[in-house]
Amino acid sequence: MAVDPSSVGGMSEEELLAKLDEQNRLLQQDSKVPNLPPRVDRVPSVTSTSSSSTTDSQQHKLGAASVLGSLISAVLHPENAERTPSLGSSNRERENSISDPPDKYQIWGEMLANWEDTQRRRGKQLQKLVRGGIPNKVRGLAWQLLSGAKNLTLPCGYVELLERDSPCEKQIRRDLARTFPDHEFFKEKDSLGQEALFNVMKAYSLHDREVGYCQGSPFIVGLLLMQMPEEDTFGVLVRLMQEYRLRELFKPSMSELGICLHQHDSLVQEHLTELYGHFQAQGFHSTMYASSWFLTLFSSALPLDVVFRVMDYFLLEGMEAVFRISVALLQGVFDDLLNLDMEGMIKLLQNSLKELYVTEEAQDALFNRAFELKLNARKLKKVGKDFQLQRERETEETVENRRLRNENQILLHRIGILEDETQILAHRLIEGQVTRANEAEEVFSLRREMVGLKKQLHDLTGSRTPTPNLMEADTERLRHRVAQLEVDSDDLTELRRREADMATSLASSQARIAELATQTVELCRLQRKESELMAEIAILKQDNVLVHEQLAERSLQLDELQRVAATPLLTVSQINGVEEDEEDC
Repeated sequence: MAVDPSSVGGMSEEELLAKLDEQNRLLQQDSKVPNLPPRVDRVPSVTSTSSSSTTDSQQHKLGAASVLGSLISAVLHPENAERTPSLGSSNRERENSISDPPDKYQIWGEMLANWEDTQRRRGKQLQKLVRGGIPNKVRGLAWQLLSGAKNLTLPCGYVELLERDSPCEKQIRRDLARTFPDHEFFKEKDSLGQEALFNVMKAYSLHDREVGYCQGSPFIVGLLLMQMPEEDTFGVLVRLMQEYRLRELFKPSMSELGICLHQHDSLVQEHLTELYGHFQAQGFHSTMYASSWFLTLFSSALPLDVVFRVMDYFLLEGMEAVFRISVALLQGVFDDLLNLDMEGMIKLLQNSLKELYVTEEAQDALFNRAFELKLNARKLKKVGKDFQLQRERETEETVENRRLRNENQILLHRIGILEDETQILAHRLIEGQVTRANEAEEVFSLRREMVGLKKQLHDLTGSRTPTPNLMEADTERLRHRVAQLEVDSDDLTELRRREADMATSLASSQARIAELATQTVELCRLQRKESELMAEIAILKQDNVLVHEQLAERSLQLDELQRVAATPLLTVSQINGVEEDEEDC
């Protein structure tokens, strides 16, 4: 039985506490709630066995109700609440020694108990409180309400997802030890924290198969697990993916990450022009330091106290908060970065930031710089859209060039085949012409022989009267010879027809070769044009770098002029006094 936050405001404090105490008495041990008062003990996390899935689900729902009741009871009566250190604290002694003022808990208790009214009428007050940092004891509930995970309905339940097998399980297991390796909740192998982290990542890989599992997301899940149970963590994770652009960041293509980094570069160029020029001169790109910032929401770069406040801010204002924090971090180490080379900058931005934001003063200064940063959301969105269109055009050009190259290779292969066929046909044509010449010579000799035979026959007929037997023999021999000549004539006609067909095929092949040669010339022209365009793009990029350098120089000159203009001028009386002094001298 869960408690609806919107219905809490209609009860008196006594009725509310009585109802919550009655529910707490029905609770069994629940290990998934790290921030409960001591009266609620831990139990093992949800397993994938079908026999225990129903019991685990009921215990988990009761655990969620207990969390809500305990938190509201704590914020309404902070003087009676027992202090319990949060698993997300990076400094437990500081958590136990420093407490938020009671009036702050009272305000947060009223706002969380009347959440719909808070969103509708007290938006500015909520923004101010969130920017100041959510108290750790109510942070888990506040994150669920800010993200909208409390009212989330999923087609497949968390326990049901855990009963299935995920193709990402091996990869998730491999990365568990890399997530918050120094934190007590996650550092032990097969510990409660690692198992909870594995369960949530496995469930989401099955819930959203297009995203599956991506490195970087365990840091966000671990951050949530420090403040709430597994099932609530899963709900908040789904909302973060759907509504806060994280899903596009974690897709296999990571197209959204490239857009975010380009937007970050535009902000650095706008607000930190000199530093942007230094980055360009060193060949230092945002992918070398800012990718992990966006993928882990600074969990791998900043202390946990700061990361909790970043998550507060992120849930309130979305990706704009990440842009502000990223620029504010660079502002904090502006002078140091200008004096470092690439290796030094990488070391500073990836490994040394935690040491700079240990104290509350440094943390407050970081967030104040982020809040004061002038950021045009419309302009930032346009920058991202232009970058996406440019990348789509480059992709289309690359695809078209690849298609033309493939087509060119196919045409060259066809040309080779046709040239081979042409050589074969030419060889056959030459053989046919030789055969034809030989047969013509043979026909000519046969005709000459026939003429001689006719002459002999005429001479024999004129000189003596042939006998019937001799006449019949000569006639039969002549007929046989004539028949042979006719057969040879037919063969000659067939050879001439075959020669004509071969000549026609040869002409067709030559025409096709000419056509393919024309297409090859056109493809070569397109490739040459592509090379020219790439050269022009390289020149434009160089010109762009020069322009940025000139802009940086002009900016320095403008600062110098502004400094000179700010110098106070001498008054008339001061000028007269100077003139009198000069005359006296």
